Amino acid sequence: MYKEVVKKAFEKAQEEIPGKTTKTNISEHISMILLNDFKVQISGRTLRNLIDDSNRVDDGEDISVHSEYVLALCKYLGFENYKAFLVENTKWHEPNNKAATFLKRNWIMLLVCIIAVLVSITSAIFNSERWMVWQGTKYVEVNFDAEKYHLNALKLYKEEQIAHFQKIIPNCETKYFNEDGSENVWYSKNKKGDLEFFSLFGKHPETGKFLKPITKYMIKKYICEDY
Repeated sequence: MYKEVVKKAFEKAQEEIPGKTTKTNISEHISMILLNDFKVQISGRTLRNLIDDSNRVDDGEDISVHSEYVLALCKYLGFENYKAFLVENTKWHEPNNKAATFLKRNWIMLLVCIIAVLVSITSAIFNSERWMVWQGTKYVEVNFDAEKYHLNALKLYKEEQIAHFQKIIPNCETKYFNEDGSENVWYSKNKKGDLEFFSLFGKHPETGKFLKPITKYMIKKYICEDY
């Protein structure tokens, strides 16, 4: 980026010189400042050659210049050294940066590719899981469905719930308690406010609320008065 140092030095000098300027005027102006302020002697002719070379080389190429001249020009531009100049002037948006140019021209395509990869990875993760959905009175195993997943209708597969979790209609003959006294029936209200009964503890398939264990009071009041 030596050529950029030279170009920016000429741009700064052109702003400092009042009125109409020529390449010769600019060169002599820089030469005088470098000598007076930084004790470095670079002739106007040398500076003119440097700016000609800088304008002539293609993108991606650079000029050959003495390191002492580069340091002096960097100081004239307000930088401590060439490294400081690079830090300030090497930006992603710099026109000569090929990677930045490529990103500018192809960012939409790159974004689409990234999204496609993320979708593929996400799909693979979801499809590697097993899923179930509530159908009427029980859970059944199904393939992954994005729409059902976003509607919170799709649940992670649980073998116990597939095998034993069901909505039941209890009566006076139903076995409500096990021999050890633990509950064998659970209940909760649905979205309409109606009581529903289930054969296993868990969450209500529609409301997501935890089911409550059956009690003798609930049995007598809502199911079997003679219990």
